[in-house]
Amino acid sequence: MVTRGASKPVLGVVVALAVAVGAAALWPAAEDPGGTDGPRGTADCAEVLAFARMAPPALSRDGRCDRTAAADGRTSVLGTFRMEHVDVEAWVASFPKAPEQVACPGPHPQNYDPESEGCFALTHDVPQPGRAAGLRLRITPEVGTTVKVRFDAS
Repeated sequence: MVTRGASKPVLGVVVALAVAVGAAALWPAAEDPGGTDGPRGTADCAEVLAFARMAPPALSRDGRCDRTAAADGRTSVLGTFRMEHVDVEAWVASFPKAPEQVACPGPHPQNYDPESEGCFALTHDVPQPGRAAGLRLRITPEVGTTVKVRFDAS
């Protein structure tokens, strides 16, 4: 004998399972590539940095870089890496043109100290085919002697 309403718990389990599977499939696609973890690391950082017209810092580590091409043919890159705080000034001075310091964008956590991090923008005067026209940097001190460098260029 089948009672009415017995199929409701089964239907609820099926719906919950379908939602969980759908969420698991869509979660990676919804991640912010520039979030706290940085890019997914699908491109060679040496190539990405060359496109951005930056020389890689000598002792950088933990590099993760991505490259995307838009339908109109424009290329964008983004990446993150860590380096020693004492080497940042010399590395930025090695750029072909001095970047301009700008206000760091985005929401800031409680007790945010804007003096502790630097954001920079650089627009190249002379276009080069296959290279970025400009880039943005965000240099954030970490606990210890390192900084995390985030960049994007297009």
